[in-house]
Amino acid sequence: METSERVGRYVRMVAVEGQGTELAAALLRVADGMSVQPGCLAYVVNAAPDEPDTVWVTEVWSDPAASEAALNRDIGEAGLGAVLELLAAPPEYIEVTPLGGPGLP
Repeated sequence: METSERVGRYVRMVAVEGQGTELAAALLRVADGMSVQPGCLAYVVNAAPDEPDTVWVTEVWSDPAASEAALNRDIGEAGLGAVLELLAAPPEYIEVTPLGGPGLP
């Protein structure tokens, strides 16, 4: 696979004050569903140790089509409705091109 085909994304989400743990739990449920999403190479939910209401998601997709298919899933089907209810502001996205390393094919 060409490394340039891969799509990566860091997503920063800030929960309503005091709801960081609930946001992380909701995102872990989303991650369970992503495990069967075609082209999902990684969907990792991360806590920010110095920001208890901030959760980061690290995504790696095999190609742009797989990423788009996941982004276009029904919000309810993906479990994102619960996530959206917990957000204090819209998510912030950083798009990257994964080049390689342990854990990537």
